[in-house]
Order: sequence, then C-alpha cells, then structure tokens
Amino acid sequence: MRKIRVLCVGRKQETYLKSGIEIYLKKLQRYCEIEFKTIREAIYSSGTMTQWHAKEWKEIQSQLHNNSFLIVCDEKGSTLSSKAFARKLEDVALQGFSNIDFVIGGAYGLPAEVKSRANLVLSLSPMTFTHQMFRLFLVEQIYRAFTILKGEKYHH
Repeated sequence: MRKIRVLCVGRKQETYLKSGIEIYLKKLQRYCEIEFKTIREAIYSSGTMTQWHAKEWKEIQSQLHNNSFLIVCDEKGSTLSSKAFARKLEDVALQGFSNIDFVIGGAYGLPAEVKSRANLVLSLSPMTFTHQMFRLFLVEQIYRAFTILKGEKYHH
C-alpha cells in the first residue's frame, strides 16, 4: 500500500479545517496510508526570514524519508489538472516509489533548499491560500486523484 505523508509548517488550524481534513483522511484509508505531520514554525517575531527558513528546513529535513518522492507545494510551482495530478501519482508508483512526501510551508513559504531537493514543485492554483486552507485543498485533491485512478464517480 502506498504511503503518503504531508509535512505542514505551522500549528494553528481552525476547527472547520481540521474537520474537513479528517473527512478526507478517513476516505483515503481505502487507497493509501496517509498522515499529516506538523512542523513547528519559527518564531516570526524575532530574526530574519533566512533564519526562519533555516530553522524550518532543519526540522523538515529530519522528517523526510530518504526514499520518498518529494512534492513541495509552492505558489510558483507547476499547475496540474486533477486528472494530470492523478496520472502523476500513478507515474510515481510506476517509477518504484512507494512513499510520497508532500511539504507545505508556513506563512513565509519555504527555503530554496527544499524546492531544489523536490522531485516536483506543485501549485494548486495561481491564487494564494492560507497554508491551513491549502492542507484541506491538497488532501481533497489526493482523494480525488485516487478516485480518478479507480474510475469512481467522485470526479464527476
């Protein structure tokens, strides 16, 4: 069974977003093992963005699997349709990756080191979303991708 981890910088999350994410995590259990891991955000009231990114990158690195396909979520990444995203997840499995790590940055994005290490830098939209809302959108798209690959009705 495929294993997916979503590494998210930042702890705050509204209850309605947590509830939405939980709905999709439960639905995804039949397709894959999926977990969300929270990375503590830097203290943005002191230091510089470079220092914040360095702290967050260190924590992200400690959580990444060595043999995972790494997808970094960034507003400047490639956009894919839902069907193309589904095909990408399928291609990743065909390439022999059983683990996929997604990384969602915090309020100040991600350092260049994370993006340069990624196998794919992905944007869900040219619009900007809060990183908390993005979590829900991403997990819904992962669920949608599996239903597309299985030929189920959800996508329609």
